[in-house]
Amino acid sequence: MADLPAPAHPSDSRATTEAQLRSAEQRLAFHVENTPLAVIEWDHEVRVTRWNAQAERMFGWAAQEVIGKSLYECPFVLEENIELARRMMKEAATGGLPRSTVTTANRTKDGRVVWCEWYNSTRYDDAGRMASTLSLGLDVSDRRASAEALALSQARLLAALDGAQMLAWDLDLITNRWETTLGIPDFYGADPGGDYSNPELALQVVHPDDLPIVLEGRRRAIEADVPMAYEFRGRAPAADGLPRWFSTRGRVLRDAAGAPVRIVAVTSDVTARKRSEEEREVLNRQLQDAQRWESLGVLAGGVAHDFNNILTVVLGSAGLARRGVAPGSPTLGYLDQIEQACRRAADVCRQMLAYAGRAQGSGARTQLSALVRESARRCSTRPPHATVRLDLNDRLPAVAVDPAQVRQVLINLATNAAEATAEKGGEILVRTHADEVADGESDSGFQLAPAPGRYVLLTVADTGSGMAPDVRARMFDPFFTTRFPGRGLGLAAVLGIVRAHKGGIRVETAPNRGTAVTVYWPACASDAPPAPALAPRPAPRKGPLALVIDDEMFVREVTASTLEEMGFTALLAADGPSGLSVFREHGEAIKLAVIDVMMPGMTGDQVLEELRGTAPALPVVLVSGFTDRRVLKVGFGTRTEFLQKPFHPEDLMAIVRRLT
Repeated sequence: MADLPAPAHPSDSRATTEAQLRSAEQRLAFHVENTPLAVIEWDHEVRVTRWNAQAERMFGWAAQEVIGKSLYECPFVLEENIELARRMMKEAATGGLPRSTVTTANRTKDGRVVWCEWYNSTRYDDAGRMASTLSLGLDVSDRRASAEALALSQARLLAALDGAQMLAWDLDLITNRWETTLGIPDFYGADPGGDYSNPELALQVVHPDDLPIVLEGRRRAIEADVPMAYEFRGRAPAADGLPRWFSTRGRVLRDAAGAPVRIVAVTSDVTARKRSEEEREVLNRQLQDAQRWESLGVLAGGVAHDFNNILTVVLGSAGLARRGVAPGSPTLGYLDQIEQACRRAADVCRQMLAYAGRAQGSGARTQLSALVRESARRCSTRPPHATVRLDLNDRLPAVAVDPAQVRQVLINLATNAAEATAEKGGEILVRTHADEVADGESDSGFQLAPAPGRYVLLTVADTGSGMAPDVRARMFDPFFTTRFPGRGLGLAAVLGIVRAHKGGIRVETAPNRGTAVTVYWPACASDAPPAPALAPRPAPRKGPLALVIDDEMFVREVTASTLEEMGFTALLAADGPSGLSVFREHGEAIKLAVIDVMMPGMTGDQVLEELRGTAPALPVVLVSGFTDRRVLKVGFGTRTEFLQKPFHPEDLMAIVRRLT
């Protein structure tokens, strides 16, 4: 028993425990005083019971200045934050918010404002009442200032990119996700309902014909490690219907192993630059063409003049020789051949003079549609494989032209169109209409650019083989032809005649897509549109007037016949402006309007909108070959119905009966 240790006295255990507790408190107090966080403890009445050294350094007040003060009396709490503090403490007291995080602005003793991130925790007693709350505060002023500076810098960058019409984007090649500085629909004018979060799906904003250019530009930058650069057209056109152009410049970012991980790039809207380049190119081409045509015109005019003098001698000598030849002599046949050859040569000279702009003309006021209709017989009889369709507007301004020269232009254009359809057959459309050339307008389609002003247009279009760019560039050159039997003077004469009339020529063509040549004849400025020269109809009116507006002649005629069966008298117009002119002329006498939706120039719904401004109750039937009604605007009133083409006369009659 003597070898056993004596049992520890209870007082020794208590002393050890107290020593350990004091050591723990000292360690805790050390850490509390030296932590970079402000440590503030509140009692159950929300009064300060602890204020560490960092709180003093952060706010400037010593512990004795704030110990015992209520949260709502503490000078470091801004007045605008007192209500927030009161609400948070109330929720903590009820047990609803034992832990919370909040960032607020706080005042220092020297009047500065510091931003603090607060981490709060509440301790509850055994009865569940709030015993104390500990608040740890971190000074985030520098971090917040950096974030604000970064946000301001980003805002400036976005404003600069937007002002420069630029879209910055960052594509993660690993996750196939991307970030953009602007909305894709806004930048590209695309459908706002599309899904553009996936970069692959976002490629739908690119014009389908240019998509290979975009994909190849990215592929080359990734595989060859070169800067990414390409230009492309957007799928959605600009407001004027012309293409929108974009340019992308960027780099591929790689990881330490050299593998591509990101593409960072900027896409710019370069539509204005591209149009300027195109206009500059067009103007340069037009200047070169004008210089070439002028030189060739001088040459052609001189040759034709001298050659005509020679032909005069030959033809005159043949005539004199005929007088001295006995009737029935074989020599007469030779003289006939000489005279016929002279006349053919004289015809060549006339066309050369026309190209040179020296052909004589009367310049009388003429209604172009009537002149074309008069000449239509000559266009329709050749060749048998091509059909000729006329779409003539009889409410056009007069033009001061030489009728014989206009006929020559029409016949030459129609002959070329017929030859283009010779192999596979097709259709030739001859159309007259009016248009305005705006000041500064420059269209790459103009072969001879007209001056700004009002024009009456003659269009000859075919569904034939079309022309390649190199052929189109030379189509008006004298003696250039792609036809074996041709002389190459027909279109050269057209150019000279139109140039002499101070008009213009526009060509639209592509291989296997046909050709449309539009001649711009200057309209007489002081002349009102002549009275319509429509097909003869009974003079007495049989009933109320009905206005029919459709750019297809045969559709107009069928519609008019149907309405006349119902007792209406039909007034016809081939386009929107002409229809509005007829409506203004007859006013309230018109009791019904049948309008085609998809017309060139002014569309049917635009015509309807104009009509509704003065005749909101007018019954209107809109007809269209499109099945999608989204081509129509809304809000035109209840007295409007839609009729799908093709339609049976009974369908139109049924709608008219409902509306009237």
